Amino acid sequence: MTNRFYRASLLAAASTIVISSAAYAQGQADDAPVQTRRGVDEITVTAQKREQSLQDVPLAVAAYDEDLLEKASVRDIKDLIILSPSLNVTSTSNETVTTARIRGVGTVGDNPGLESSVGIVIDGVIRNRNGVGFGDLGEIERIEVLRGPQGTLFGKNTSAGLINVVTKKPEFEFSGYGEVEYGNYDNIGVAGSVTGPLGENVAGRLYVAHRERDGFYDVDTGAGPRTAGSDYDRDYTTVRGQLLFEPSETFSVRLVGDYTDRDENCCLGVTINSQGTAGIVNALGASIPTNGNEDPFSFDANANRSTDQLVEEWGVSAEANWDLGFGTLTSITSWRDWDAQTAQDTDFTGADIFYRTTDAGYTFETFTQEFRLAGQAGAVDWLIGGFYANEDLQRRDQLINGAAYETYISLLLSGGTDPLFVANLTNGFGTGAFAPFGFPALPGFTPVAPGQALPAGGANAAGDVYEQNSESFAVFTHNVWSVTDRLDLTGGLRFTMEDKSAEADFVTPVSPACSVLEQQFGSALAYTAPQNISRIVPLAGALGVTPTDAITAFSVMCLGAQRSVFNEIGFDQDREEDEVTGVVAANYRFSDDLMGYASYSRGYKAGGFNLDRFNQAGANAVDFQAILDGNAEYPAQFEEEVVDAYEAGVKSEWFDNALRLNLSLFYQDFSDFQLNTFNGLAFFVTSVDEVTSKGFELEALFLPPDIEGLTLQGSVAYNDARYGDFAPTGTADVDALSGKQLSLAPNWYVNSSIDYETPVSANLMALFHLDGRWVSEYNTGSDLDQPKQQEGFFLFNARVGVQTADERWSLEGWVQNLADEEYYQVGFDAPLQPGSQNAFLGAPRTYGVTLRSRF
Repeated sequence: MTNRFYRASLLAAASTIVISSAAYAQGQADDAPVQTRRGVDEITVTAQKREQSLQDVPLAVAAYDEDLLEKASVRDIKDLIILSPSLNVTSTSNETVTTARIRGVGTVGDNPGLESSVGIVIDGVIRNRNGVGFGDLGEIERIEVLRGPQGTLFGKNTSAGLINVVTKKPEFEFSGYGEVEYGNYDNIGVAGSVTGPLGENVAGRLYVAHRERDGFYDVDTGAGPRTAGSDYDRDYTTVRGQLLFEPSETFSVRLVGDYTDRDENCCLGVTINSQGTAGIVNALGASIPTNGNEDPFSFDANANRSTDQLVEEWGVSAEANWDLGFGTLTSITSWRDWDAQTAQDTDFTGADIFYRTTDAGYTFETFTQEFRLAGQAGAVDWLIGGFYANEDLQRRDQLINGAAYETYISLLLSGGTDPLFVANLTNGFGTGAFAPFGFPALPGFTPVAPGQALPAGGANAAGDVYEQNSESFAVFTHNVWSVTDRLDLTGGLRFTMEDKSAEADFVTPVSPACSVLEQQFGSALAYTAPQNISRIVPLAGALGVTPTDAITAFSVMCLGAQRSVFNEIGFDQDREEDEVTGVVAANYRFSDDLMGYASYSRGYKAGGFNLDRFNQAGANAVDFQAILDGNAEYPAQFEEEVVDAYEAGVKSEWFDNALRLNLSLFYQDFSDFQLNTFNGLAFFVTSVDEVTSKGFELEALFLPPDIEGLTLQGSVAYNDARYGDFAPTGTADVDALSGKQLSLAPNWYVNSSIDYETPVSANLMALFHLDGRWVSEYNTGSDLDQPKQQEGFFLFNARVGVQTADERWSLEGWVQNLADEEYYQVGFDAPLQPGSQNAFLGAPRTYGVTLRSRF
């Protein structure tokens, strides 16, 4: 089958809604009476922290119920992309680095100092970091995707939108289910739940699941010590228990506890462009493809080191609701503990260049408390509230030299000709061989043997530790005034105060190559200072290289992980910020089936600290000398991100509720957009002055009146998300962004689903479900390098099966990525391999069967 066929199939599915509805309208006069026709169900959402009909909420929100989520195989927020317009979700170096983007806007998740642009709320509890909100969600009642800033009711870190997950509550009627799943890649899954009364006023629910799968990637482990021959596998267990207390009609308490444990290998990148250093890498025992021989979708990866990810997460929450007569008081209290240990083959090759062990990782401990009081006073539906959060964050990082590190750096700097380059240069600076150029012999220096200038196990193998505490307090109000039976005005305001403190404990063992440079040039390594340039120029001439090449060589010999200057400066900093966010909206009901609205909202994402070693902050190199002299502070801080958003839309139902059609138009203007960029050597955070996102979203749900059991859904979205024009900064990776489309931000999204249920006997139903998604081309790299460009592509998921009419049991076959579409999730510069790029790939076709029983 060709891409033309895929495109035709998906667009045909999407257009079925419009074609069928038009045909129905044409035949209205001759058809059966209205009362015999099906109509779309009213969907209740809590997007404004009160129960409302989806069609009455003056904002762009999509809601997906339990039945649709099950048929679309949505167990994780990442799976939502098959259904939701303007949503993109990607993972990179491990499953904890997962980023959601709405309308083209999101936050690269590799640095825990950066909080999310897309908030995730599960049962009223905010998860404020990328990766922390991703995993098996258990039994879902519905998921709401709120597009655009949600800063009034949900606070900071929802500047691009919000994903609100509502799980199923305990029930007072006994029931349960169990399922067994098997698929390719030896995919095995078992899950089950039970709910029912535990007393006159107490009900409980328990959900347990365990899922395993072999990895998609075949791994060439080189010389080891890695033994795992596959990667991107799955092995986790999750438990979720709930208690619901209803001692009276006016008071209830819901307690929720959950625990998840993951032990997986993930995630390797594959080579997509090896114009740089493949020959040098392969000379050290690797087998990455050479230029012109790249075949990333063979799913063959290279790694001699472990990619273990060990994630343990647990949390408890309590939601209490008390009807006071004049209003309802709601309290939501939560505690969450999340720990990830993440090993990494950092060079993504089979050569032993550099790596991380499971001593690296993150820990989050978070306490939140929210109070809301809501009620009705005449024509005003009012709500006031307060929110408090306290988060302790620890990042443990290390970057360890492998056995081939020094040899690789030597070959890299000498153009592949001299494996002793680093040792010879180190000895030249230490013994006084370069004394004629102003570099005297260093007292007590002992010449180093090859392999000892940048020794294996060196760099910051002992590990850096970053610790951050943040306290956030907010008060808010959100009110809806029904001016007339048709006109509502909404006004909301939130004031947020945030205090953050962070400190770093840098540990850098002695690295002789870096040590001699720091002694000769000063620990700040200010190579371009006049006193150093005057020495570098004649030395470079004697070595037969340009001064620029000499400075590059010195810089690569002494990268951030080797620099003892970090031991000297450390940092212990505080920052305070406060921000006012809010919303004003008006919605008018032209009829019972047609509502229009317009709104302005303001949101923000907190500033913070770059919890990483870095030599560059934004467009500027770090001035270590000024920091050492006490004239500057280590530039670890970045400013808050603010967005002003304008939206207008129409929500409608047609043909006696057979068709639901919603349209939204939007314009969003972000200031100080937080961009985390990897340049092949390190991550650095840049605040981009302006980012805009504008476009439209059209969503439809159609129940063909004359075809019982057929449901059609679809959406088309256009997003133009791009950086504003700015003056050159002198940093190539930043300047390349001016005026360009954001990475991972397609212009077009098309989503469609077809669901059909029909009886095949008195007690047996046949089930057919197809989901499709097409996105236009976009760049997958934060620096927009051309090799990271992804062409437009399609994804299809399908499910067919049979079930008893009473749904006691079902047997279903399913396929995800039906057409085995090949696409990049994220492209990135190959670490320490200039000119080469890698990518994390989307999952290949998977398929299997699920047997489910309900009781």
